[in-house]
Amino acid sequence: MKNYPIWKSFTVIILVSLGIIFSVPSIIYDDNSENWFLKNKINLGLDLQGGSYLLLEVQLATLYAEELENFSDSIRVLARDNQTKINQVEIYENSIIVNFEDNTKINDIKNSFFQMYRDVSIKIKDTQLILEMNDIYKKNIQDSAIKQSLEIVRKRIDESGTKEPLIQRSGKKRILLQLPGVKDPERIKELLGKTAKLTFHLVDDENSSALNANIEPYGKMILSDIYDDNIKYLLDKRSLIGGENLVDAKGSFDQTEGHAVSFRFDTDGAQKFGKITTNNIGNRLAVVLDGVVITAPRINSAITGGSGIITGNFNAQEAADLAVLLRAGALPAPLEIVEERSVGAGLGADSIAAGQIAAIIGMILVCLFMILIYGAFGAIANISLIANIFIIISLLGTIGATLTLPGIAGIVLTIGMAVDANVLIFERIKEEKLKQTKVFQIIKNGFDKAMSTILDANITTLIAAVLLFAFGSGPIRGFSITLSLGVIASMFTALMLTNFLVYLYLSFTNKKELNL
Repeated sequence: MKNYPIWKSFTVIILVSLGIIFSVPSIIYDDNSENWFLKNKINLGLDLQGGSYLLLEVQLATLYAEELENFSDSIRVLARDNQTKINQVEIYENSIIVNFEDNTKINDIKNSFFQMYRDVSIKIKDTQLILEMNDIYKKNIQDSAIKQSLEIVRKRIDESGTKEPLIQRSGKKRILLQLPGVKDPERIKELLGKTAKLTFHLVDDENSSALNANIEPYGKMILSDIYDDNIKYLLDKRSLIGGENLVDAKGSFDQTEGHAVSFRFDTDGAQKFGKITTNNIGNRLAVVLDGVVITAPRINSAITGGSGIITGNFNAQEAADLAVLLRAGALPAPLEIVEERSVGAGLGADSIAAGQIAAIIGMILVCLFMILIYGAFGAIANISLIANIFIIISLLGTIGATLTLPGIAGIVLTIGMAVDANVLIFERIKEEKLKQTKVFQIIKNGFDKAMSTILDANITTLIAAVLLFAFGSGPIRGFSITLSLGVIASMFTALMLTNFLVYLYLSFTNKKELNL
């Protein structure tokens, strides 16, 4: 093509062709297709596809209570090491008062405790040691718990097969969860409602009198069976190994017990488990999940391979869900659902239809305006505009972006912005027409002089869109994604595609004068 570089021609043709090709999966939108190519489509958000909205709250009171229990256990250990008797431990909402028999070793116990918990307020009053969680300590616990909960919720949701969920922090102690396409969230709520704290404890079968009297001796605890509250177990309070050492868990099938969960420990966990089973042959080992006993089998031989199975009258779904919980890890504190909403697909269909109508009407009006004002050059701008939309759709599908209602607004806005760049170029060409007589020189100067203005305007818009994405959330992010991709696509179509089409048009028509 005359006066136009070949490499530019090939670049424009290839990029536009790829844009059209990769927009096909989103246009067809076959949600059940297993074809790798058709999977590269735009994901519809909760407001378009319908689904479930959950607002979860981390139960910090439970977390603080567990931390106070840890304080109590640590003080008891330190008192035993210092050969000091504790008369009473009083646990309140934010503090613990430990009453010692005398104060001879109380300073040593205080100093040792301070080495373990530096941010805890510690006071001595006669024979009393007063431990208090201050605001800084509680805030550190809270932030850590929220971050850990977010990761574990994300793992559990991903394991359940839910596509493109939105999971983010909301306020000081809440987690926002949007599940597009999930019409019945009961299974998700079941997965999120369990803390999934897994521990292994030895069963004390010798002290049956304490179990029958429902009395917990020091260092022991009584827990119920998961299926029958009337069945009780007297267990060592100290867990021998926990779920933090698990590296894998999956549903399996046992010949005698039926559906089960097979698990595997990491190297450290395998060594601990091997030592536990070697030293306790003949004793029972209870598997405890969230404060109830799943199973308590007798150890018949040493298990040194670091793997085993958990049985407990599961069905296939229960075994699979338990495996998901164990793989994801335990929540630091229970989650309570404080708000739940279901968004119907009908609302999403109405939103999509309204967005389509707005886009089509906008396209028609813009195209008519461009043709009326700029004639053949306006038609060229319209072709670039259509290509721009194909490129945006293909980019959204390729990166697997989630399209929301504000995202549709971003696309409609981009339509106007894309035409704006072409208007700037054509007005520059009009100005050059008054100075030059050679057609191709007029076109070249018009595009060159408009380029800096277009780049300035679009780059500043792109910076704003990136900031919206970085600091925004939910609908704001959806808008910023489509706006960012639209700005990039409009710069390409205005500066390269329109330029290519204008040169192509002039080469075929051999015009000696511009009618613009």
